[in-house]
Amino acid sequence: MKLFDVRGVPAGVDAALARVENPRHRHMLKNYRRHALLEVSGYWEDILIPVMIVDNPLYRITERGKTTVCHGLDDVRTFYSKIVGEQTNVFGALEEEVAVSDYGIFIEAVFAQILRGDDPALAGEDTDPQGTYQVSHKFAATWPYLDGRLYGEFIYEDSDSWRVDEVEASALITPEQARTILAPYLAESPLCEIEEGLKLFENGSR
Repeated sequence: MKLFDVRGVPAGVDAALARVENPRHRHMLKNYRRHALLEVSGYWEDILIPVMIVDNPLYRITERGKTTVCHGLDDVRTFYSKIVGEQTNVFGALEEEVAVSDYGIFIEAVFAQILRGDDPALAGEDTDPQGTYQVSHKFAATWPYLDGRLYGEFIYEDSDSWRVDEVEASALITPEQARTILAPYLAESPLCEIEEGLKLFENGSR
């Protein structure tokens, strides 16, 4: 069984960047890369600045039969604040295919997260509260962009793919550890690169 490794957070988008040449498409991929690294590192406030995201974003996230809708920056701010506040922001892909078009980014992935056995996400599972578990599931997603800025996240889970596997306690990475590990990866996606890329969209076309 493959274990989640936080160093793999940018792997899918890096593979896409290695083959995509269109400058606007590359800008969207770079935005996605920086966004993912900021989220897992806990720097969620830096996702919500004007050069990264539109003024009135829309998120629709369907997971385990429940859909969460965030409409507007206040809702999205509450969403990220809750995830980071509960220290559940350390997650990422075991496998990820990333594609891009003028519309935005398309993702198909197996995402995973390593949790303690008493985590609320494992409620109803036959887990040992003292144990450590990897939760994984498949989803497809679209991230539409508007004039080079993220418009939203539309994420749809394959509910039958939910899987829980016991793992060694050493596999658990704290948010503080993840932030330290990802620091050099985030340094490769500086804000100035995003600001420069936005100039490609200055004529107002998508």
